[in-house]
Amino acid sequence: MKHFFKIILFCGALFLVSAQTLLKEPATTSYYENRALAVFPPFSMQEVLDGEYFPQVETWIDDHLAWRDSLLEYNTRKELALHNPVVNDTVVTQDILLPYHGTVLDHYDETKMAQELDMLQELDSYCTQKGIEFLYVGIPEQSNAFRDRYPSYLNDSSYRDDTMRTDFMAGVEARGIDHLWMAQYLSADYDKYYSKTDHHYNLYGAYETYLRIMAYLNANGVAAPVTTDLTITPVDTDFLGSRNRKLLGLFETDDQLYTGTLAEPVPFTRTDNGKPVEATVYSEANRNVYAYYMGGDIAETIIQTNRPELPDVLVVGDSFTNALESILYTSFDEMRSLDYRYYTAMSIYDYLENWQPDAIIYVRDDLSYISTDGNGDLQ
Repeated sequence: MKHFFKIILFCGALFLVSAQTLLKEPATTSYYENRALAVFPPFSMQEVLDGEYFPQVETWIDDHLAWRDSLLEYNTRKELALHNPVVNDTVVTQDILLPYHGTVLDHYDETKMAQELDMLQELDSYCTQKGIEFLYVGIPEQSNAFRDRYPSYLNDSSYRDDTMRTDFMAGVEARGIDHLWMAQYLSADYDKYYSKTDHHYNLYGAYETYLRIMAYLNANGVAAPVTTDLTITPVDTDFLGSRNRKLLGLFETDDQLYTGTLAEPVPFTRTDNGKPVEATVYSEANRNVYAYYMGGDIAETIIQTNRPELPDVLVVGDSFTNALESILYTSFDEMRSLDYRYYTAMSIYDYLENWQPDAIIYVRDDLSYISTDGNGDLQ
């Protein structure tokens, strides 16, 4: 009889979890994991016969299991309490969070590197013909900035050595493409310029990058004022960096999000994806995450300051441009930004035929140098 009640209890629990999983409104994204959740696969007899259908169903169940977030929280608390060095694919050190690379690549994809370098050379040549200053800006990703913080027994990079970065940099230089390698400037104080719990630089790092860009542009014929009256202060919030987000915000840290205040504000108007929006570069709706800058990743943003005597600039890149954009607009009449992970209306060449800026700033982090999709494919 005792075993009978155990069986009834076990079956009842399975039924309750299954019913709740099937009946609850399915979420589309995971806030803490910062990713899209699996969509229930449409039935296909061919996929059933090929053995591909039920693994997709299993993935959907894993992503939508009832009380999944609570279970994740309990497990994360347990792993952190046990001081495990890797929790939720995140390397946990005393004060810094880093990504865990389970497999270290012996060598980079040379075909992808050649493709990216050819694309850059073609775009640089086009800009030269059009009288547009093209500037490639390479920024260390946080885990590369803090490579020395990995425990010695864990992989400190997705590549076994640095040849991908050095060969790519050499390729850019050999093709005569104007460039800034920000590592030589930001490495002076990575602790100042980078987040401890997010994969981006912080506002200090973005401002240093802005100053170096403006110095380069002014030295190469794009005359624009440089904003030096920016005061950077912490945002009054508990910052949830992207890496701590994977730990459900349970990692105790003094990491901070920063905001900037201009002594003399620059009035502007702003449109996102063709629609007028509030004229601000800081999103109060995202006050505790990196999307505080520019409201996160947006396909196309246009900021106009109504100062026609100043040059125009186009910024191309992913989330590393967000904090930079929150300062860069102050130096130009019009600043536009494109993120080709989301922008699909036209290629960079068609875009430039419709609007010709004085300068293009192409921003890439050093983990994405040879990525051939999203902002690695401007065609």
